Order: sequence, then structure tokens, then C-alpha cells
Amino acid sequence: MYKALFNRHIGISPHSFLLPDPVVDVGEYGAIPTTGLTSGHQGCTGCGMVTGTNQVLRALKLTGKHVVASIGTGCNEVITTQNTSCWGDVSVDHNNFPNTAATLSGNIAALKALAQAGAVSPESTVNIGIAGDGGTYDIGLQALLAWIARGENGVYVCLNNQAYMNTGVQGSGATPYGTSTSTTPFGKVIRGNQRTPQYLLDLALAAGASYAAAACPLWHRDLMIKAQKAAAIEGPCVLEIYSVCPEGWKSDTDVFHEITELALETRSWILYEAERERKSNTVLFTLNYAPKKYLPILAYLKLQERFASMSEFPQMVERAQEVIEARWSFWKPVLEANGKEWKEGLRAS
Repeated sequence: MYKALFNRHIGISPHSFLLPDPVVDVGEYGAIPTTGLTSGHQGCTGCGMVTGTNQVLRALKLTGKHVVASIGTGCNEVITTQNTSCWGDVSVDHNNFPNTAATLSGNIAALKALAQAGAVSPESTVNIGIAGDGGTYDIGLQALLAWIARGENGVYVCLNNQAYMNTGVQGSGATPYGTSTSTTPFGKVIRGNQRTPQYLLDLALAAGASYAAAACPLWHRDLMIKAQKAAAIEGPCVLEIYSVCPEGWKSDTDVFHEITELALETRSWILYEAERERKSNTVLFTLNYAPKKYLPILAYLKLQERFASMSEFPQMVERAQEVIEARWSFWKPVLEANGKEWKEGLRAS
């Protein structure tokens, strides 16, 4: 499919081998006022999706470009429908569940036509699509992969809260193993979601994405740098953001930080990025964060009631740990090159 190379450096980096110069670290901008969503939206307390959206919008505005956004059906669309002014100076269109990437493509075509007519500068705007995991992994996947295949310049942002939170907490392709949702209830015969989650960024790279990156709001500099890279790199770029959902995860609204931190320390969520050099079809993978100590998955599960029943079955917890270990094994060469301990066969305790 493509040749994989590893960047031996672990950590936040504004550098990219697809860009002549590094993007500016957000910490170097100084006191430049930028805004994400303004007051008036109806997002829940403790929502990671709102925080992720704010950081993406702020990062893109720091580049000096006007943001044109296609917002798919989902929490982000619903909480801003009754008061669209909360998007501020962002040009926004709200769309149906399956067509975020399709309308993103339409916006790109429209702005290209306006640029050819001399009405706008082709360098003055950045086109983004924003959807949840339901509208990305499942209902909108066809449109997303088709957009990537067309090779258009733009950024697709998936705010992944691991289920269809807006319509009743149904399971999606991003729902973790063992999760209790309205369509995968935890019962005596079938114990929660029996599938392991798909990996959006793998699908995006297989379809030909120029840049794919995983981020989380807790590491805001890393997230904002990745958003700026995605806006500057030629071709379709996909950014997936970990988004805590207290309502669907049945967690307290004030543990946003703790849950996100545990997701990183247990490696349930891995911060990384991948850049494609098209001539050789080589993809360079960079690991942005490696925990100093690997915490067992059980520490992460205990903060979320959606995993409460699963936690009572050691074999299910062990299976969840095995999924993490299998995913983490991809980074073995990078960890060894950085002199970090590689742990194989870790079991939950």
C-alpha cells in the first residue's frame, strides 16, 4: 500500500517534511486574540467536542485565513443550530448526516470558481469539514473516502466521542470494545459492544490522505499545531480529536482532564501524525507522546459508567488490554530508538 517510515523524534513538533518551513508554534504568536465558538451554543458541561472545536478554529484563525466550515449533523451541528451566530466570523453551512465531505468539496469548488473570477484570493481561505464519529466512521464514510480520493485541498475534522451521542448513544464504528450503548447493551448473553473499534486515520491513509493526525484538547499546542499543518499541506488532510462526552460516557462533568489524561497514560488514545510523500508513496509516522509509565486499562474504565459492567469481568478487561497492546506495538521501533522501555504482553491488574 505504502512504505512506512518512522520519525525518531517523540514529541510535539511544528516541523513537517511536506512543508518548506515549520508552522509557527501557537506559543510564539503572543497575545493575539482569536476565538472559537462564542457564547450562545448549547453544548453540555464538560464536553470535549466543544473544546476541540474551539482549538481548531483558533489555530486556523491565527494563520490569518478566513475559515469556511461544513458542519455535519451531530452534536456540533445541533448545539449551534438555534444560534448560528456562535460561530462568529466563520462561514458555516449545516448539513445532513452523510454529506459533510461532499459539501466540503462543494465549498472548495465554489471558492475555486470565485478565485478564478477574481472575487477572492485563493490563499485567503481554509476549507474544513467537521463531523462526529457517527457521521464519519459510518454514515459519512463514503463521502469522506471519495473526497480524499479526489485529492482536494482541505481539512476534515472528526470529533470522536465514540458513539452517536446526539441521537441516543447508539454504538458506532469508533465505539470501544465492551462499551454499553443503547444498541450494544450489557446483558447476560452479549456483554456490551463485541467489536473492536475501527481506526479512521488508517482508512484515510489507505484512501490517499496527505496528512492524518490524532489529537486531544488536553494537549492544546499539539492539537493547534496539527490543525495549522493540515491547513498548509497540499491535498486532503484528516484530523481526529478525542472528545470526552459526559452524557454518553456516563462520567462526571468535572473529570474531563482526568479522563483524557488516563486515555493517554493507558494508551487508549495515541497522539501521532502521518505525512505522505506522494512521489515515493512513503508515509512518515511521528509519535507525539509516550507515557513514562503504562497504566493498565482498568484505571481508565473505572471513571466511566459505560464500562461499569465490563470491569467486573477480568477476561473482558484483559481483551481490552490486548487491543491496546496490539495497536501500541506499531511504535516499537520508535520507542527503542528513543531508549524507552518496550513492554510486551502487559496485562491489566
